[in-house]
Amino acid sequence: MVTMRNIFSAITCILLFSAPGISAAETTTFTTTDDTRKVPVPPHDYSADPLLVLQGGTLINGTGTAPITDALVALRGDRIFYAGNAAGAEVSTEEGQVIDTSGLYIVPGLIDLHVHFTQQRGMDFTRYRNSDAASAIRGVLLLGQLADAGVTTVRDVGTSNDVALRIKEAVERRMVDGPRVLWSGNLIAARGGHADEISSTATGKPKSTATSSRVRVATGPWDWRLAVREQIRKQADWIKLTSPYTREEVNAAVDEAHMQGIPVTVDSFGKYTEWASEAGVDSIEHPLGMDEHIIAVMARNKTDFVPTLTAFYNVEKTGYPSAGIPSGGFFYTFARRFPVVHAQHLEMVGLAHKAGIRIGVGSDIPFENDVRYPQDYYVELGLLKDAGLTDADVFASATRVGAEILKMEDKLGTLEPGKLADILVVGSNPLEDIQNLQDVKLVVADGRVIRDFIQ
Repeated sequence: MVTMRNIFSAITCILLFSAPGISAAETTTFTTTDDTRKVPVPPHDYSADPLLVLQGGTLINGTGTAPITDALVALRGDRIFYAGNAAGAEVSTEEGQVIDTSGLYIVPGLIDLHVHFTQQRGMDFTRYRNSDAASAIRGVLLLGQLADAGVTTVRDVGTSNDVALRIKEAVERRMVDGPRVLWSGNLIAARGGHADEISSTATGKPKSTATSSRVRVATGPWDWRLAVREQIRKQADWIKLTSPYTREEVNAAVDEAHMQGIPVTVDSFGKYTEWASEAGVDSIEHPLGMDEHIIAVMARNKTDFVPTLTAFYNVEKTGYPSAGIPSGGFFYTFARRFPVVHAQHLEMVGLAHKAGIRIGVGSDIPFENDVRYPQDYYVELGLLKDAGLTDADVFASATRVGAEILKMEDKLGTLEPGKLADILVVGSNPLEDIQNLQDVKLVVADGRVIRDFIQ
């Protein structure tokens, strides 16, 4: 029998060598929250938690090692304490719950790095007045759709007021089932920038001249710095910036966030992407206005990339009929005043991959959430493959690499002792065909079974 006390006393101690103002010699060990904020919390005794065992399947642990047949994965509470050959496991299966996964594949839960819980649902959405309460309802429904896809971690990169935070808390408190949530607070934007336009994206329909509850408008480096502080005060896990901005503004915002240990991502294009990368931003969202020079800058600065190909593929090929958006591109939109060309986007992703830039999976479906999810997550996986990534590369992007981009590789992305118990069981090998991830049989999020289609 594995000694739980010894294992989890080691697991729950985290060395905060990266904490601002604290040297390695001064650090002490303590438990923190399971997000990028790393706030100290009391230690938890895992030995008292119920045991869950997945037995008999083929384990693809996400580290890149060879699959393990006749595997066993054991967890207590929200932590994995064994993942390997069943024959070598000193785990009692006489207690707790045992799930037979024979003939199936056990893989890490999937990660979606770009969602918006406040986005549109329903073909008749224009009939109804919007509100934060309505956004929260839409967000909880989206949680369920993502769970259906095997997604166990999501990052909301722009929300109305604190809607995404309250959804995060609802999942943590186990009031609702769904993937764990990281959120970015409000979008930080320049006056009249992408997030502060007064015409609707792609339709040109007028919006209110009042600033949206999703946006914090900032002007000048010190105000951009203050805007970052405000999002951190709201308990944001990430900071989300949108172009345009000056070089000084993006430098100030990134510096302020990093001083406080919070990562930053940016929705940008062209020269703004170059400036953000040079400022040290952690990731870039979208392939808009990219060229080989910008790819080289990102590679040199080790800037991660979340291309969200599906969002633009949909615009070009089909549009979003229920939102009145025709196919072909973004029309009547000042901040998106360039063509949307899917072939060029694929080329940029391919160049980024060849340059060694880490590429994550993000869906960013802005309209028709109810009919686009969960299928569009798998469409994104397929488009990354079209861009030149192999099945194994795409699998890594959706799991281990996604966790690295989130700055949570110590907790997520692979199935190893000490990691959070986010697990997907599928019917076929995703390393042979990434679309096999659609054959969802079981989803475990934070140690709880939230989808069970094995029976």
